[in-house]
Amino acid sequence: MHNMKKLVLIMGCTLTTVLFLSGCQDKAKEEPSSAEASQTEASVKESGNDQAGETADEAADQAIAGVYTLPADFEPDIITVGPDTNKFKVGMVTNSGGISDHSFNQSAWEGLCTLNSNNLATVSYIETHSDVEYEADLSKFAEEGYDVIWGIGYQFAFDLETTAQKYPDNHFAVVDYAYEKIPENVTCATFKSQEPSFLVGYIAASVSKTGKVGFIGGQDVPAIDLFKYGYMAGVAWADKELGRETEVMTDYIGSFEDSVKGGQIARSMYDEGCDVIFHAAGGAGTGVIQAANSKGKYVIGVDCDQSYLAPENVLTSAIKMVDVAISNISVQYNLDDNIGGRNIEYGLAEHAVGIPEEHLNYSDELYDKVKELENQIIFNEIVVPVDEASLEAFKKEL
Repeated sequence: MHNMKKLVLIMGCTLTTVLFLSGCQDKAKEEPSSAEASQTEASVKESGNDQAGETADEAADQAIAGVYTLPADFEPDIITVGPDTNKFKVGMVTNSGGISDHSFNQSAWEGLCTLNSNNLATVSYIETHSDVEYEADLSKFAEEGYDVIWGIGYQFAFDLETTAQKYPDNHFAVVDYAYEKIPENVTCATFKSQEPSFLVGYIAASVSKTGKVGFIGGQDVPAIDLFKYGYMAGVAWADKELGRETEVMTDYIGSFEDSVKGGQIARSMYDEGCDVIFHAAGGAGTGVIQAANSKGKYVIGVDCDQSYLAPENVLTSAIKMVDVAISNISVQYNLDDNIGGRNIEYGLAEHAVGIPEEHLNYSDELYDKVKELENQIIFNEIVVPVDEASLEAFKKEL
Protein backbone atom coordinates (compact mmCIF):
# COMPACT_ATOMS: atom_id res chain seq x y z
CA MET A 1 0.00 0.00 0.00
CA HIS A 2 1.44 3.37 -1.04
CA ASN A 3 1.16 5.12 2.30
CA MET A 4 1.87 2.14 4.54
CA LYS A 5 3.15 3.36 7.89
CA LYS A 6 6.02 1.61 9.60
CA LEU A 7 7.07 1.87 13.20
CA VAL A 8 9.99 0.84 15.37
CA LEU A 9 10.27 0.56 19.13
CA ILE A 10 13.30 0.16 21.30
CA MET A 11 14.25 -1.08 24.70
CA GLY A 12 16.91 0.58 26.83
CA CYS A 13 20.34 -0.87 27.37
CA THR A 14 23.11 -0.01 29.74
CA LEU A 15 25.62 2.80 30.18
CA THR A 16 24.57 6.28 29.16
CA THR A 17 28.12 6.85 27.93
CA VAL A 18 28.07 3.93 25.52
CA LEU A 19 27.89 4.94 21.86
CA PHE A 20 26.03 2.59 19.55
CA LEU A 21 28.00 3.21 16.38
CA SER A 22 25.92 1.35 13.83
CA GLY A 23 26.35 3.90 11.04
CA CYS A 24 24.82 3.97 7.58
CA GLN A 25 28.11 2.84 6.11
CA ASP A 26 27.74 -0.53 7.80
CA LYS A 27 24.64 -1.21 5.76
CA ALA A 28 26.60 -1.03 2.50
CA LYS A 29 24.11 -1.20 -0.37
CA GLU A 30 21.22 -2.65 1.59
CA GLU A 31 18.00 -0.81 2.28
CA PRO A 32 17.94 0.05 5.98
CA SER A 33 15.35 -2.55 6.93
CA SER A 34 16.37 -5.32 4.56
CA ALA A 35 17.89 -7.45 7.30
CA GLU A 36 14.58 -7.52 9.09
CA ALA A 37 12.33 -7.67 6.04
CA SER A 38 10.85 -11.08 6.74
CA GLN A 39 10.22 -10.19 10.38
CA THR A 40 8.61 -6.94 9.35
CA GLU A 41 6.19 -8.60 6.98
CA ALA A 42 5.29 -11.17 9.59
CA SER A 43 4.46 -8.56 12.18
CA VAL A 44 2.41 -6.10 10.14
CA LYS A 45 -0.89 -5.55 11.88
CA GLU A 46 -4.10 -5.75 9.90
CA SER A 47 -5.43 -2.27 9.22
CA GLY A 48 -8.38 -1.53 6.99
CA ASN A 49 -9.57 -2.91 3.66
CA ASP A 50 -8.69 -2.31 0.03
CA GLN A 51 -11.01 0.65 -0.16
CA ALA A 52 -9.28 2.28 2.79
CA GLY A 53 -5.96 1.68 1.07
CA GLU A 54 -7.18 3.36 -2.10
CA THR A 55 -8.35 6.35 -0.08
CA ALA A 56 -4.96 6.64 1.56
CA ASP A 57 -3.20 6.32 -1.80
CA GLU A 58 -5.33 9.13 -3.21
CA ALA A 59 -4.43 11.28 -0.21
CA ALA A 60 -0.74 10.60 -0.78
CA ASP A 61 -1.09 11.54 -4.44
CA GLN A 62 -2.77 14.78 -3.39
CA ALA A 63 0.16 15.47 -1.08
CA ILE A 64 2.50 15.42 -4.06
CA ALA A 65 0.24 17.97 -5.73
CA GLY A 66 0.38 20.13 -2.60
CA VAL A 67 -3.28 19.67 -1.55
CA TYR A 68 -2.91 16.91 1.01
CA THR A 69 -5.62 16.68 3.65
CA LEU A 70 -5.81 14.04 6.34
CA PRO A 71 -8.72 11.62 5.81
CA ALA A 72 -11.25 11.61 8.66
CA ASP A 73 -10.73 7.88 9.20
CA PHE A 74 -6.92 8.07 9.06
CA GLU A 75 -5.31 5.40 11.24
CA PRO A 76 -1.51 4.90 11.18
CA ASP A 77 -0.34 1.30 10.88
CA ILE A 78 2.28 0.13 13.34
CA ILE A 79 4.80 -2.34 11.98
CA THR A 80 7.02 -3.99 14.54
CA VAL A 81 10.45 -5.40 13.70
CA GLY A 82 11.50 -8.36 15.79
CA PRO A 83 9.54 -10.03 18.60
CA ASP A 84 7.14 -7.74 20.39
CA THR A 85 8.14 -9.11 23.80
CA ASN A 86 10.26 -6.42 25.45
CA LYS A 87 8.52 -4.27 28.00
CA PHE A 88 10.42 -1.17 26.89
CA LYS A 89 9.19 0.29 23.61
CA VAL A 90 10.48 3.18 21.53
CA GLY A 91 8.67 4.46 18.46
CA MET A 92 10.04 6.51 15.61
CA VAL A 93 8.15 8.61 13.05
CA THR A 94 10.19 9.48 9.95
CA ASN A 95 9.91 12.78 8.18
CA SER A 96 8.61 12.71 4.62
CA GLY A 97 12.03 11.72 3.27
CA GLY A 98 11.22 8.14 4.24
CA ILE A 99 13.15 5.35 5.88
CA SER A 100 15.28 4.61 2.79
CA ASP A 101 16.71 8.09 2.28
CA HIS A 102 20.35 6.88 2.63
CA SER A 103 20.71 9.71 5.12
CA PHE A 104 18.93 11.20 8.12
CA ASN A 105 15.97 8.83 8.60
CA GLN A 106 18.04 5.79 7.72
CA SER A 107 20.62 6.60 10.37
CA ALA A 108 17.89 7.06 12.99
CA TRP A 109 16.34 3.72 12.07
CA GLU A 110 19.69 1.98 12.39
CA GLY A 111 20.01 3.35 15.92
CA LEU A 112 16.76 1.62 16.82
CA CYS A 113 17.80 -1.57 15.08
CA THR A 114 20.98 -1.65 17.15
CA LEU A 115 18.93 -1.69 20.34
CA ASN A 116 16.63 -4.35 18.96
CA SER A 117 19.49 -6.57 17.81
CA ASN A 118 20.90 -6.43 21.34
CA ASN A 119 17.52 -7.48 22.76
CA LEU A 120 17.20 -4.17 24.54
CA ALA A 121 13.88 -3.07 23.09
CA THR A 122 11.02 -3.74 20.79
CA VAL A 123 11.40 -1.41 17.80
CA SER A 124 9.02 -0.05 15.16
CA TYR A 125 8.64 2.94 12.87
CA ILE A 126 5.92 4.88 11.13
CA GLU A 127 6.91 6.16 7.71
CA THR A 128 4.99 9.37 7.18
CA HIS A 129 4.38 11.08 3.85
CA SER A 130 3.15 14.53 4.86
CA ASP A 131 3.54 16.88 7.79
CA VAL A 132 -0.22 16.82 8.34
CA GLU A 133 0.20 13.23 9.56
CA TYR A 134 2.79 13.98 12.24
CA GLU A 135 0.45 14.50 15.19
CA ALA A 136 -1.67 11.46 14.33
CA ASP A 137 1.42 9.28 13.97
CA LEU A 138 2.94 10.45 17.25
CA SER A 139 -0.41 10.05 19.02
CA LYS A 140 -0.75 6.49 17.75
CA PHE A 141 2.46 5.55 19.48
CA ALA A 142 1.32 7.21 22.69
CA GLU A 143 -2.02 5.41 22.62
CA GLU A 144 -0.23 2.09 22.09
CA GLY A 145 1.86 2.67 25.20
CA TYR A 146 5.26 3.36 23.71
CA ASP A 147 7.77 4.57 26.27
CA VAL A 148 9.83 6.88 24.06
CA ILE A 149 8.40 8.41 20.90
CA TRP A 150 10.76 10.07 18.41
CA GLY A 151 10.05 12.71 15.79
CA ILE A 152 12.90 12.63 13.28
CA GLY A 153 13.67 16.20 12.31
CA TYR A 154 12.97 19.82 13.19
CA GLN A 155 9.77 19.56 11.13
CA PHE A 156 8.16 17.78 14.11
CA ALA A 157 8.73 20.66 16.54
CA PHE A 158 5.16 22.00 16.74
CA ASP A 159 3.26 18.71 16.51
CA LEU A 160 5.53 16.91 18.94
CA GLU A 161 5.14 19.63 21.56
CA THR A 162 1.36 19.59 21.10
CA THR A 163 1.22 15.79 21.35
CA ALA A 164 3.46 15.77 24.42
CA GLN A 165 0.99 18.07 26.18
CA LYS A 166 -1.85 15.66 25.39
CA TYR A 167 0.07 12.62 26.65
CA PRO A 168 2.03 13.73 29.75
CA ASP A 169 2.70 10.12 30.82
CA ASN A 170 4.63 9.32 27.63
CA HIS A 171 8.13 10.56 26.84
CA PHE A 172 8.84 12.26 23.53
CA ALA A 173 12.07 13.21 21.78
CA VAL A 174 12.89 15.30 18.74
CA VAL A 175 16.01 15.51 16.58
CA ASP A 176 17.48 18.82 15.43
CA TYR A 177 15.27 21.12 17.45
CA ALA A 178 15.48 22.66 20.92
CA TYR A 179 12.53 24.54 22.41
CA GLU A 180 13.07 27.73 24.39
CA LYS A 181 11.27 26.02 27.26
CA ILE A 182 11.52 22.26 26.85
CA PRO A 183 8.52 20.34 28.28
CA GLU A 184 9.32 17.96 31.12
CA ASN A 185 8.32 14.91 29.08
CA VAL A 186 10.41 15.92 26.06
CA THR A 187 14.11 15.51 25.25
CA CYS A 188 15.76 17.39 22.41
CA ALA A 189 18.76 15.99 20.53
CA THR A 190 20.78 18.51 18.56
CA PHE A 191 24.08 18.26 16.73
CA LYS A 192 27.05 20.52 16.16
CA SER A 193 26.70 19.92 12.44
CA GLN A 194 29.03 22.84 11.78
CA GLU A 195 31.97 20.80 13.09
CA PRO A 196 32.12 17.95 10.53
CA SER A 197 31.10 20.50 7.89
CA PHE A 198 34.22 22.52 8.70
CA LEU A 199 36.34 19.43 8.14
CA VAL A 200 34.76 18.58 4.78
CA GLY A 201 35.01 22.23 3.71
CA TYR A 202 38.73 22.10 4.39
CA ILE A 203 38.99 18.92 2.29
CA ALA A 204 36.92 20.41 -0.54
CA ALA A 205 39.07 23.52 -0.86
CA SER A 206 42.26 21.49 -0.57
CA VAL A 207 41.43 19.17 -3.47
CA SER A 208 39.63 21.66 -5.72
CA LYS A 209 41.46 22.37 -8.93
CA THR A 210 39.04 25.01 -10.26
CA GLY A 211 38.91 27.18 -7.14
CA LYS A 212 35.15 26.84 -7.08
CA VAL A 213 33.14 24.55 -4.79
CA GLY A 214 29.43 24.25 -4.04
CA PHE A 215 26.93 23.76 -1.24
CA ILE A 216 23.38 22.49 -1.79
CA GLY A 217 20.95 22.47 1.12
CA GLY A 218 17.57 20.80 1.34
CA GLN A 219 15.80 23.83 2.80
CA ASP A 220 16.99 27.25 3.94
CA VAL A 221 16.47 26.63 7.68
CA PRO A 222 18.68 27.01 10.79
CA ALA A 223 19.49 23.29 10.98
CA ILE A 224 20.97 23.46 7.46
CA ASP A 225 22.70 26.77 8.15
CA LEU A 226 24.99 24.92 10.54
CA PHE A 227 26.23 22.77 7.65
CA LYS A 228 26.61 25.71 5.28
CA TYR A 229 28.51 28.08 7.55
CA GLY A 230 30.72 25.32 8.95
CA TYR A 231 31.58 24.29 5.38
CA MET A 232 32.37 27.85 4.32
CA ALA A 233 34.58 28.30 7.37
CA GLY A 234 36.51 25.15 6.52
CA VAL A 235 37.03 26.44 2.99
CA ALA A 236 38.28 29.76 4.37
CA TRP A 237 40.73 27.99 6.72
CA ALA A 238 42.17 25.98 3.85
CA ASP A 239 42.47 29.12 1.71
CA LYS A 240 44.44 30.82 4.48
CA GLU A 241 46.87 27.92 4.74
CA LEU A 242 47.24 27.35 1.01
CA GLY A 243 47.20 30.98 -0.12
CA ARG A 244 44.11 30.48 -2.27
CA GLU A 245 40.76 32.16 -2.72
CA THR A 246 38.02 29.59 -3.28
CA GLU A 247 34.54 30.62 -4.37
CA VAL A 248 31.63 28.86 -2.64
CA MET A 249 28.40 28.65 -4.63
CA THR A 250 25.25 27.95 -2.60
CA ASP A 251 21.71 26.92 -3.47
CA TYR A 252 18.69 25.16 -1.95
CA ILE A 253 16.44 22.45 -3.35
CA GLY A 254 13.39 23.45 -1.32
CA SER A 255 12.80 19.95 0.02
CA PHE A 256 14.58 16.89 1.35
CA GLU A 257 12.87 14.53 -1.08
CA ASP A 258 13.21 16.04 -4.56
CA SER A 259 16.26 14.19 -5.87
CA VAL A 260 15.48 15.25 -9.45
CA LYS A 261 15.79 18.94 -8.57
CA GLY A 262 18.85 18.17 -6.49
CA GLY A 263 20.48 16.66 -9.54
CA GLN A 264 19.51 19.61 -11.73
CA ILE A 265 21.03 22.15 -9.35
CA ALA A 266 24.19 20.07 -8.99
CA ARG A 267 24.68 19.68 -12.74
CA SER A 268 24.30 23.43 -13.15
CA MET A 269 26.95 24.06 -10.50
CA TYR A 270 29.33 21.57 -12.07
CA ASP A 271 28.80 23.24 -15.46
CA GLU A 272 29.67 26.59 -13.88
CA GLY A 273 33.02 25.26 -12.72
CA CYS A 274 32.49 23.62 -9.33
CA ASP A 275 34.48 20.43 -9.00
CA VAL A 276 33.32 19.59 -5.45
CA ILE A 277 29.78 19.95 -4.04
CA PHE A 278 28.71 19.33 -0.46
CA HIS A 279 25.04 18.45 -0.06
CA ALA A 280 23.01 18.66 3.15
CA ALA A 281 19.75 17.62 1.58
CA GLY A 282 18.68 14.27 3.00
CA GLY A 283 17.13 11.98 0.41
CA ALA A 284 17.20 14.74 -2.21
CA GLY A 285 20.97 14.56 -2.01
CA THR A 286 20.99 11.28 -3.91
CA GLY A 287 20.30 13.38 -7.00
CA VAL A 288 23.41 15.44 -6.26
CA ILE A 289 25.45 12.25 -5.95
CA GLN A 290 24.07 10.94 -9.23
CA ALA A 291 25.00 14.23 -10.91
CA ALA A 292 28.56 13.97 -9.60
CA ASN A 293 28.78 10.46 -10.98
CA SER A 294 27.51 11.47 -14.42
CA LYS A 295 29.81 14.52 -14.56
CA GLY A 296 32.87 12.74 -13.18
CA LYS A 297 33.15 15.24 -10.31
CA TYR A 298 33.39 15.05 -6.56
CA VAL A 299 30.50 15.23 -4.08
CA ILE A 300 30.52 15.25 -0.29
CA GLY A 301 27.85 13.18 1.44
CA VAL A 302 25.94 13.93 4.62
CA ASP A 303 24.66 12.21 7.77
CA CYS A 304 26.05 8.79 6.77
CA ASP A 305 29.16 7.66 4.96
CA GLN A 306 27.62 7.82 1.49
CA SER A 307 30.64 6.53 -0.41
CA TYR A 308 28.86 3.29 -1.25
CA LEU A 309 26.49 5.26 -3.51
CA ALA A 310 29.32 6.37 -5.83
CA PRO A 311 32.74 5.20 -4.58
CA GLU A 312 34.77 7.13 -7.16
CA ASN A 313 32.85 10.37 -6.69
CA VAL A 314 32.05 10.68 -2.99
CA LEU A 315 35.09 12.54 -1.71
CA THR A 316 34.08 12.18 1.95
CA SER A 317 30.97 12.68 4.10
CA ALA A 318 29.99 14.90 7.02
CA ILE A 319 28.73 12.19 9.33
CA LYS A 320 26.02 13.08 11.81
CA MET A 321 25.34 10.03 13.95
CA VAL A 322 21.62 10.33 14.54
CA ASP A 323 21.74 6.63 15.43
CA VAL A 324 23.98 7.46 18.39
CA ALA A 325 21.55 10.07 19.74
CA ILE A 326 18.52 7.84 19.24
CA SER A 327 20.04 4.83 20.99
CA ASN A 328 21.79 6.72 23.80
CA ILE A 329 18.86 8.89 24.79
CA SER A 330 16.50 5.92 24.68
CA VAL A 331 18.90 4.01 26.93
CA GLN A 332 19.20 6.94 29.31
CA TYR A 333 15.43 7.09 29.65
CA ASN A 334 15.24 3.37 30.36
CA LEU A 335 17.85 3.80 33.09
CA ASP A 336 15.72 6.50 34.71
CA ASP A 337 18.25 9.21 33.95
CA ASN A 338 16.83 12.70 34.27
CA ILE A 339 16.65 13.61 30.59
CA GLY A 340 13.23 15.29 30.58
CA GLY A 341 13.23 18.99 29.74
CA ARG A 342 16.78 18.82 28.39
CA ASN A 343 18.59 19.47 25.13
CA ILE A 344 21.42 16.98 24.68
CA GLU A 345 23.95 18.26 22.16
CA TYR A 346 26.32 16.03 20.20
CA GLY A 347 29.54 17.02 18.49
CA LEU A 348 33.11 15.90 17.83
CA ALA A 349 33.88 15.71 21.53
CA GLU A 350 31.07 13.17 21.96
CA HIS A 351 32.27 11.18 18.91
CA ALA A 352 28.84 11.70 17.37
CA VAL A 353 29.87 13.69 14.29
CA GLY A 354 32.90 13.42 12.05
CA ILE A 355 34.22 12.11 8.75
CA PRO A 356 34.81 8.53 7.53
CA GLU A 357 38.19 6.98 8.19
CA GLU A 358 38.43 5.63 4.65
CA HIS A 359 39.60 8.28 2.20
CA LEU A 360 40.31 6.63 -1.12
CA ASN A 361 39.82 9.86 -3.08
CA TYR A 362 42.29 12.07 -1.21
CA SER A 363 45.71 11.68 0.37
CA ASP A 364 46.79 10.31 3.73
CA GLU A 365 48.58 13.59 4.33
CA LEU A 366 45.36 15.56 3.95
CA TYR A 367 43.49 13.10 6.18
CA ASP A 368 46.09 13.50 8.93
CA LYS A 369 45.82 17.27 8.68
CA VAL A 370 42.04 17.08 9.03
CA LYS A 371 42.39 14.92 12.14
CA GLU A 372 44.63 17.63 13.62
CA LEU A 373 41.92 20.20 12.92
CA GLU A 374 39.39 17.88 14.54
CA ASN A 375 41.42 17.89 17.76
CA GLN A 376 41.68 21.67 17.64
CA ILE A 377 37.89 21.90 17.46
CA ILE A 378 37.44 19.44 20.32
CA PHE A 379 39.75 21.51 22.54
CA ASN A 380 38.11 24.81 21.48
CA GLU A 381 41.20 26.06 19.71
CA ILE A 382 38.94 26.48 16.70
CA VAL A 383 35.36 27.64 17.29
CA VAL A 384 33.38 26.88 14.16
CA PRO A 385 30.88 29.53 13.00
CA VAL A 386 27.14 28.78 13.13
CA ASP A 387 25.69 31.77 11.26
CA GLU A 388 26.62 34.58 8.90
CA ALA A 389 27.74 36.98 11.63
CA SER A 390 30.04 34.47 13.29
CA LEU A 391 31.41 33.42 9.88
CA GLU A 392 32.36 37.00 9.05
CA ALA A 393 34.02 37.41 12.45
CA PHE A 394 35.83 34.10 11.92
CA LYS A 395 37.18 35.20 8.55
CA LYS A 396 38.44 38.51 9.95
CA GLU A 397 40.54 36.66 12.51
CA LEU A 398 42.22 34.42 9.93
